[in-house]
Amino acid sequence: MKLHLLRHAKTDQSSSTGRDFDRKLLPKGINQSQALGTFLGPYIKDVEIWCSDASRTKETLSIIQKYVSLSKPKYLKGLYLASRDEILDLIWNNDSDRDLLIVGHNYGISDVASYFLDEHIELKTGGYVVIEFDIDTWEESSRGMGNKIIEYRPEVD
Repeated sequence: MKLHLLRHAKTDQSSSTGRDFDRKLLPKGINQSQALGTFLGPYIKDVEIWCSDASRTKETLSIIQKYVSLSKPKYLKGLYLASRDEILDLIWNNDSDRDLLIVGHNYGISDVASYFLDEHIELKTGGYVVIEFDIDTWEESSRGMGNKIIEYRPEVD
């Protein structure tokens, strides 16, 4: 099984509403998302998709979907600024045996990668990592059990 972790692309530091939740992608973030869409095609076929319901994660995924045919995502409030433990709880209570793509935020998304790989991982904006497990259910996953097979971040202006 594979866990795909993606941190949203580069965003503005503020929003028109003043709420962090409403922050939009900067032009660099749009370019990152387009590059991710081109890169991810071969890697994210037949994956279950969970995405934070914040504007920046939804916008990142929406742009990627213009380049890759994906299943319908689940937008989860619980992923917005979720901690490692909150994300792990969602993963471990997932009864699907499909590969999983999570589009989220730091530091939770990086902390999940670090946990499963048992090494420090810091996903910068637009950062993507794929972790492979030799397991049959997500419930079987644990610290250090994953193997990093891809790490990528588009270098764009």
